[in-house]
This record gives sequence, structure tokens and C-alpha cells, in this order.
Amino acid sequence: MSTTLTNKTYEEEIINEHSKFVEAKSLRKQAEEDAQLLSNRIALLKLEEQRSLKKIEETRNKAREIMQRKAQMIEEQRVKEEEKIKRMEDEKARLELNKIAKEQSKQARMTTREEMMKKLKEEVTAIKLSKKENQSLIEQNKNLDLLEKTTVTQSIKNMHREADEKRRIAEDERKARVRAELERKIDEEKIKKQQKEDEIARMEQEELELIQRLQNSQMMQRSAYEELEQAMSGSLNVSNYNGNEPTIYPKN
Repeated sequence: MSTTLTNKTYEEEIINEHSKFVEAKSLRKQAEEDAQLLSNRIALLKLEEQRSLKKIEETRNKAREIMQRKAQMIEEQRVKEEEKIKRMEDEKARLELNKIAKEQSKQARMTTREEMMKKLKEEVTAIKLSKKENQSLIEQNKNLDLLEKTTVTQSIKNMHREADEKRRIAEDERKARVRAELERKIDEEKIKKQQKEDEIARMEQEELELIQRLQNSQMMQRSAYEELEQAMSGSLNVSNYNGNEPTIYPKN
């Protein structure tokens, strides 16, 4: 009866550990898929940014060729005003990015704390369960000793005890190896998953920056087309010409 209960408990432990391993492996694979999708989006954003920058450059060159004879003093004054506005916009964008980063950091800390508390509760539950199982085994062994004392001689009992002890030790070692291997696989999957999540976080930040840069370049592109149309129609003069190079984040 003792061996049956012990094997049942061990099988349940192995099934539980294997379930954890399958879950960890699944989560790691999902993180890898998410990272690949995000990488694809970033590549498309970079390509679109390059196309936009090229169009801006071509359009600006044409407008600059038409308006290059305009008065330099008025242009310099316009540039100063534009730089002032750009600094204000950059500062506003920087503050907004800092705000987003702080919120993300706060959420990450909360998530980490929740995971630690969950793990602690699971460990406490496992310890309680282990104590209960150990107490049950102790009681079973006591009953077995009493039965053996009334049915067999001391010599036979000792021989049986030694054989049982060897089998128990061998079985415990085998179980320990199985548990250790499952735990190693679980830890390995968790590490891989965390690495992918870190990579995803980095790429998400890169994606946000690329989107902002692309939005800026698209706004400048529309402005450049408007300036070119005005220059070609003759309605653009020195006071409202915007012929500078596009001011955006540097290319990667």
C-alpha cells in the first residue's frame, strides 16, 4: 500500500512538472513569433521612411533650384524661427516619450512583483504538501515495522529492510533525476522566453521611434510638395518659402 501511494504521488508530480514544461515551451515559442512579427513591422517602417526621405530630398531640391535666388537675410530669419519651433516640438516629443517610458517601467515592476508573489505562494503550498506526504510515509513505515515484527524473524526483517532501502534510494535517485531534468527544461524555456520578451520590448521602443520619425517625414513631404507647387506657379515668395533640408531623426 505504501509503494502504490508513493508511486501515485510521484506520477502526479511528474505530470505536473511536464505540464509546466509544455506551458513554458509554448510561451517561449509565442514570444519568438511575436518578436518575428515585430521585426517585420520595423523593417517595413524603415523601408517606408527611406522612400519618404528620398521623395522629400527630390522635391526639396527642385524647390530649392527655383527659389535659390531669393534674399538670404529673409531666409536666415525664417530659419531661426523654424529652429525655435523645432526645438519646442522636440522638447514636447521628448517629454512625451519619457512619460511613456516611465509608465512602461512602472507596469513592468508591477508585473514582476506579482510573478514573485505567485511563485512564493506556490513554493509555500509545495512545502506544505511535502510535509503532509512525509508524515503519511512515516505512519505507513511504523505500521509496516509492527507487522514485520509479528510475522518474520529479526534477521529476515533486516534483510528486507536493507533491500527496500536500496530500492528506495535507487528510486529516489531516479525520480530526482527526472525532476531535475524537467526543472532544467522549464528554466531553459523561461530564460528563452524572457530573452524574447526583452528583445520585443527593445523592438517596440524602436517601432515607436520609427513611427514618430515617419510621421515627421510625411508631414515634411506634404510641406515640400506644397512649396514646390507654389514655386512653380510663382505664388511663393521669400517670406513664406521653406527650402531647408528635412529635419528628422538620423537614418539608422
